[in-house]
Amino acid sequence: MGGLLDRMNATKEPEPSSGDAEPEPVTAPSSTNPPAHKSAGSPSPSGSPDAATKVSLAGWVIILVGAILSLQGGAWGFVVVAIVLILGIGAIVQADRMRGSLNKPKLYLTLGVALMVATGPYVLVMVFPSNANIAVTDVAIDEANDELDFAIRGSFASVDVQITSDGEVLWTGSAEMTSDIKRFNVPINEFFDGNTETYDGTVIKTYTLEATSSNGNTVALDINSRYLTRQAQNAGVQFTTYVSTNTGTNQGGGSSTIEGLRLQAFVGLFADGEKPMDDGTHSYAATTNMRGFVGQQTFTLSISSPGGNSQYTHPEVTLDGDTAKWTSTHSGAKGSQVFGFLPLSGTAMDNDGFEYVEKEEFFDGDGCYDFTITVTNVNLGSEYSDSFTVVNSWEINWDSENEEQRKSNPTC
Repeated sequence: MGGLLDRMNATKEPEPSSGDAEPEPVTAPSSTNPPAHKSAGSPSPSGSPDAATKVSLAGWVIILVGAILSLQGGAWGFVVVAIVLILGIGAIVQADRMRGSLNKPKLYLTLGVALMVATGPYVLVMVFPSNANIAVTDVAIDEANDELDFAIRGSFASVDVQITSDGEVLWTGSAEMTSDIKRFNVPINEFFDGNTETYDGTVIKTYTLEATSSNGNTVALDINSRYLTRQAQNAGVQFTTYVSTNTGTNQGGGSSTIEGLRLQAFVGLFADGEKPMDDGTHSYAATTNMRGFVGQQTFTLSISSPGGNSQYTHPEVTLDGDTAKWTSTHSGAKGSQVFGFLPLSGTAMDNDGFEYVEKEEFFDGDGCYDFTITVTNVNLGSEYSDSFTVVNSWEINWDSENEEQRKSNPTC
């Protein structure tokens, strides 16, 4: 019994004495002390991308920029794709290595997408060639310099251009591209081969611009037929008689005096059968299908008396596009937009503000007067820069005692 009690007492914890110190409390490590080691793939405390993420983003940027540049195709496009594959995909692989573990399925998928983005545009351009990366634009006529202007646009080193019509090459040129554009200014007289339209707008000829880039793509564009209907082939004259009126005084009645002629002329195209009509008119002035004519011509208009003597000659008129210019002997420099018959100058001004040719400047007795218009086409090449003459004739009987005969001007 005593032995058993002794063993039980021996197992009891001894009571601390009043002189013993209290045990130290257990405290957590300070949060300000960083762990001894940090994984390279862990995000930075500030929340900004870590180095691996930045490298991966840089790789994708390279791939996207390279994909855009590779659209130009050709040898340069191949160089771009090769650099993209090396730099961009290399950066993506390096980023995964920096994270410390390679997820191969994910990495292979990423590389496949990157390869598709980098090479896809180049493959489309080279395997499925298209003329979408070469274009002819800004086609216009420069009337001041008598040129056909146009631009070639696209991403390639150089371009060959030609102008054709009916299968015939009329002009060729080539140039190096600058900033993906090259402008051409071709004198019309270097390729013009006849009008593209008839008087009523029917297309009878087509001019085509063809451009071939150094990477082998070709584009063709038909030039607007209105641009190259420029050779005048017809002309006509009209006139009206200018009569001044004196209202008279209280003791007498009024009177009328024939003072002269107001002249008009047309140069361009009209149908066969158009002709001068009685009373100084022309049939083309009354047509319902009159169209504007644009070209480069000069013309003069003269009036000859019944004896065949030239009595009056209007100053030379220059047609520049749809604008006419000349110098009036009465009022100096003149200019006018042209559509149909053009009012011309004279030797005096009437009461309505129009110039007219005074009677004494050309009238030489009653009879048949010839109104001769001489037209010269210019800047159309040697074959088409021709001249032609048209004569419209009317009776002028201002000395007649018969008032009706004085007012009437039948053709002759």
